Amino acid sequence: MLLATALAAFTVVGIAAAGKPAAVSISAAKPAVVFGGSVKLSGTVSNHQAGQHVLVLGAPYGTTFTEVSATDTTAKGAWSYMASPQIETSYKAAWNAVMSRAVTIKVRPRIRLALSSRTARRGTFTVEVDGNRAFSGKYVLVQRLTPSGARTLKHVTLGTSSSATFTIRLPQHRARLRAVMPSSQAAPGYIAGYSNVWKNS
Repeated sequence: MLLATALAAFTVVGIAAAGKPAAVSISAAKPAVVFGGSVKLSGTVSNHQAGQHVLVLGAPYGTTFTEVSATDTTAKGAWSYMASPQIETSYKAAWNAVMSRAVTIKVRPRIRLALSSRTARRGTFTVEVDGNRAFSGKYVLVQRLTPSGARTLKHVTLGTSSSATFTIRLPQHRARLRAVMPSSQAAPGYIAGYSNVWKNS
């Protein structure tokens, strides 16, 4: 009697498992990266088995999904992939003829701010902006960071090499400067970007 009950319960569970539709999940470790950076994508397959083949599909801004990588699941059906989007990109996972939802990774342009030369009261700086396309004709805001917030000192328009040189008056006391590209200048395909902070010691 006990054996029959156990077999019946096992059969019910087996039918429920067999009837469960196949599925694959996807998530991103963070929603945005700086150009040149990476983000970990991960998920699981619904049968929770190792050795399952998962395709990773990507759709860079303005394009359609194509295969970018393939990976096999590990213990408990988990998979992962380090993505390096060059511009805003959506990703999906495909397994066993099913597709996951899409996750979108935003990308910030990479901005570098450096001091070229200085006098007692003025400093000449260079700013460079990197992405998978040029930013010539766009502008960055040169800001001074203070305890009360960021104060914009200058608008600097980028040249044909997505860079520019500019001179500003330096305060006598300690100052912290950065360059910011607003989203209106970074778009399309990029969100606002921030440079390193230069410190006047």
